[in-house]
Amino acid sequence: MTAPKKTPQTAIEQARERTLSAYESARSRAADVTRDVTDQMAIYPAAAVIGGMAVGALLGFLLPRTTREREWLGDTGRKLTDAAREAAQRGLDAGRERADQFTGHVVNTLGASLVEAVGGKNEKDD
Repeated sequence: MTAPKKTPQTAIEQARERTLSAYESARSRAADVTRDVTDQMAIYPAAAVIGGMAVGALLGFLLPRTTREREWLGDTGRKLTDAAREAAQRGLDAGRERADQFTGHVVNTLGASLVEAVGGKNEKDD
């Protein structure tokens, strides 16, 4: 038995159906994501503002500076950029310091627990 031959019309109809199905699926997913984001923004409005600022800062960092931007902002733009860079570096440094403190605390606590557990066994063995 041989499979029935596909006519060009049948192939076009199948491609159209697959395309329409993919479009509807993507549209449905986009609507779900939009609904989820809207719900989260209603629950956490401050996070939405901070997230928007972070996205704006990221886009500003990624997009090249324009001639007009340099003309209008000049030294002020450079000062703002330097201040933002310094603030970000201070934030990173503070985060690293806090992480190091936390790690040190965890290591000390685990070490003390281990010494206590080993010391307790030795006392019981005596």
